[in-house]
This record gives sequence, C-alpha cells and structure tokens, in this order.
Amino acid sequence: MQSGEPRILSGDGPPEGASLSLREFLTDGSVARMCDELSRLTGVPVWLRNADGQVIVPGEGEARWGVLEAQAGMVRAYGLVGASVPAGVELFVVPLRSSAGDVGSIVLPAGWGDDDPAQRRALERAVTILASTAVEYVEGALTLRQRIDALDALYRLSSLLVKVDDPDRLLQAALDLALDVLGMDAGSISVIEDQVGGATGAGAGELKHRAVRNLSARWLSDDNPLSIDGQLRARALGGEVVSVADVATDARIADKSRAQAEGVGSLLSTGLIFAGRSAGLMRLYGRRAREFTENQRHLLRSIADHAAMALAHSRLRHLRQQDEAMRRQLKLAADVQQRMLPRFLPKFQRFDLAARYVPSFQLGGDFYDLFDCAGKLAVAAGDVVGKGVPAALIMSAVRASLRAYAGLGLPLNEVIRRVNHAAMRDTLESEFITLWSALVCPDTLTLTYTAAGHDPALLFRRAGPEHGGGMAHELLELSTYDMALGLDGEQVYGVGREKLRTDDVLVVYTDGLTDATDFAGQRFTRQRAVELVRDKLRDDPEITAGNLIEHVMWSIRQFAGVRMNTDDITLVVMRVRA
Repeated sequence: MQSGEPRILSGDGPPEGASLSLREFLTDGSVARMCDELSRLTGVPVWLRNADGQVIVPGEGEARWGVLEAQAGMVRAYGLVGASVPAGVELFVVPLRSSAGDVGSIVLPAGWGDDDPAQRRALERAVTILASTAVEYVEGALTLRQRIDALDALYRLSSLLVKVDDPDRLLQAALDLALDVLGMDAGSISVIEDQVGGATGAGAGELKHRAVRNLSARWLSDDNPLSIDGQLRARALGGEVVSVADVATDARIADKSRAQAEGVGSLLSTGLIFAGRSAGLMRLYGRRAREFTENQRHLLRSIADHAAMALAHSRLRHLRQQDEAMRRQLKLAADVQQRMLPRFLPKFQRFDLAARYVPSFQLGGDFYDLFDCAGKLAVAAGDVVGKGVPAALIMSAVRASLRAYAGLGLPLNEVIRRVNHAAMRDTLESEFITLWSALVCPDTLTLTYTAAGHDPALLFRRAGPEHGGGMAHELLELSTYDMALGLDGEQVYGVGREKLRTDDVLVVYTDGLTDATDFAGQRFTRQRAVELVRDKLRDDPEITAGNLIEHVMWSIRQFAGVRMNTDDITLVVMRVRA
C-alpha cells in the first residue's frame, strides 16, 4: 500500500472527506519525531497532520506524542528551523491514504528550494517514502483489526446458533452483526420459504423478508430486481459475493431512481448457502458510495454461511416430528460437518500422516485437524462434551478459531488461551472441550504440544531388536495436564517439547477409542490400545500410518462386535520418515 499522490494546497486547513484518524494508530510517536529530524537536517519545516487538521508532535515526559491545533502546529514546525509562517503559504501535502480512507498527511511548504530543485525533489521523495512507510503500518493495523472484528463477529454468531431457538432472532442478529461490523447503514435477510419454514402451495419458493433494518415499507414491498434482468440477485443466490461501489453510476443497475429515493449509494449482497442449496439472500446497503475490500467480502460470506446454518437448524427442528425427513436433514448436516474435516492431509516429506473420525451418531462432537501452519505441521484432536447438533456447532466454532489464531503466528499456548477465551462465550456451564494440539517443525523435528484436558498423546520410539525377533518400542506420553477449554477464561496453558527421531510414531486419539465396550460391558482401555500398537510395530516396524489406523479400527470392531458406539472415535497417526 502506498501513500496518496502529493498535492499543493493553501495553508488554511486539511483536505475534506477524511474518515479515519491517524491518532487511532499511533504508538510511540516515531513518525512525528522523524518529521522533526527532517526539519532540523534540511532546514525545511516538515510536520505530521491528523485527518482533522490537528498537528501530531512528539511528546514530552511520559507522553509519547501530543496534538496541537493546525495553526499552532504549523508555527511550531517553522520554529524548529528558526523561521516564522509566511502569509499565504502553500503546502506540499503527501496524504496518508489507507484502504479505508485518508488518516492524515505529511506536510511541508511548497515554495521553498527554488534555487536548488534537486534538493527539493530529494526531500519530497524522502517525505513520500516516509508517508508510504507510515501507511504500511496503518494497513497492518487495519488488517489485524478486521481479523479481530471478524473473529469476534463469528464467535458471537456461533454462540447464538447454540443458544437461541427462534430462527427470526438468529437472522436479525446475523443482519445486525453484518451491518455493524461492515459499517453499512441498512439491510435485509430474505429467505426462500419452502426451504426454511416448510411452506407449501402458493408462494412457496418466493423470497420473504425475515430480518430488516432501516429500510422503508415502499422499498420492501417492491419485488422488482434492482439490477438489469435480476443479474445481481441471481449471482448472489448462487453464492457469489456481489458488490456495487456506486449505485448511481453502475451500468448494471436498472432502476437508479428507486435507489436514489431510498438513499441507497452502495450495495453488498450474497446468498445463504447450505449443503450447496440457496436458502435466501443477505443484502446490505450503504447511504454513500464506497469500495469494498476482499476481507469485507470474506467476512460477509462467513456471516452468511452461519446464517444459512441457522436456517438449516431451524428446518431440523421443524421436521423433528417427521422421522424420515429429520433423518434426511441430519445426513445433510453430517455431510457438512465431514467437510469441516480436512479433505486432504498436508504434504510433508518427513511425515507420513493418516486420520480417521467415526461419529457415534450422524452428528458428533469429535474433530481432528492437520494443516500447514507457516511451514510447520499443525496437529489437533478434540472432543466436545455432548452429542448431536449443539456439539457439532461448538466443534466447528473451536476448529475455526484454532485455525484463525494459529494463522496469526502466535505461540501455541497463546493460541490455545485465545481459543479457550472464545469457547467461554460459546458454551453453557455444562459444556466444555478437550483438545490436544501440536506444532511440528519438519526441519528440526521439534514437536511443541499442549493438552487441554485431553488424554496424553502416545509417542512410540524404537528401542532396538527384541531377543525373540521384531523391534521393541518404548512409550512416551505427551501431555501438559492442563484444564479443558470452556471452563475457566483465565486459565494459563503450558507447552511441552519433544525432539522427534526417524521412525517415531505419534498416536493421538479421543476417549471414544479407549471407552469402546463389548457386549459384556468391558472397556477397550488405554492399556489394550498401547499393547495393540506396540505389538503391531514390533511385528511390522515399517507399517504406514494409514495401515496402522486400519489395524486399530479393525481391532476395535472385533472387540465391540456389532454393538453401537456410545462415543465418537477419532484417531490421528504421524510417522516420522527418514
């Protein structure tokens, strides 16, 4: 991101139309100090101006920066070079132009240096570079702010999906959340009645408004599409995020007078998609023209996905009295949950990976994840207390937050601390989540792990040939013995480290494996699982991760017979290659 084009202005005040304040991004006042140093080095006054025209100056004492009114700030800048402000001075202004608007500018006189144009151009280039550097920092802060806002919005909405039964309340909350986070002025959520409320007969399949904010009755009663041939509506219903930066000038808009009468200047819209089927539309409107960033589009898509899930959940409740229909919808929801698990395992030359998830019901509370996190392998397996839809929704929220915070490059224990804080908002007092997670460096083979209320992971390491043949393996248990997620928002999580070796085999599981029972009510137990893996590694030291999982699952089926699992079973295996 670069600063805006320099321009010459009179010295009366700042440019109009500023939407942000540079003061929101200031930390130590280093840019203001740099302006002062440039002034002293060159003998030309250079000062930093906020979007509202106030001048930002280095602080004194404990204050890192301060502000002066425009004229006083200009007088101070001239005073640094032993000069006074001339009458009618023109200014050379370099705007600090971010993706969200101008936040301020760096200013110096425009009429100096006529006798040395090369020196003037050099200083102007230096000021432009300084402005670009400041804007890069602002962009980074804006991106972080957007990510935090997005995470907070999705956590709040996920919590509502678990706790609120009324679909209209959920949709209104989703609409209000989207409007507030994206800074839009009005909007609506319209749903296809036969997909959500079970409507049949006349009117089934039509879009009906279920949540509205700041739109007139006249606007809502007009079903004619705003765009030519309804092209924007069709694309949004298909799942595309559609944006119109300026309704008054966009060639796709058919009825500009209608938009003008309503005060609509910009548009952002997308469909509510569940299981590949459109359930409705979320439409947001701004009173003025504005551009939309890619992050804002992604955020709207995520909120719409959550709203679509709320609608699907509503349909499940509606069809509960019809067993066959409920089973069909549960299968759809289970398919969605399966898609939340990794479709493809990450590729690392040093690691042979395999995973298996077997829910006890169509929807379960277990999950696993394996993904590339900035060149490291991230491994996670978790278990939500409970079954069915609530557990599945909590599972999806925890998995999403784990990936989101891991993507910020935070230390593992800080990632888990933030996931726990988010889980506190998403769960009831009786709900919690156990989680074992790790980061593995493929170059150093260093494994960093933490266990939040979860069973220790099992690390099998070659100990040498046995006398009777085969390969002996020693067992290392990897756990930090920390509290489960969702119980204590102030919990501090520890980190363990282990240096892996070639042919090490890591086994991560949920308690559904050890709690599997036979017809006599006997548990499979952890000891039986350890002996099962150790014996297989002794007889087949080169077994692949996938074959080892197949062997364990086959052994559990033999043990339990046709008896239905009472808990989900999740198993992740990683083998270190040479």
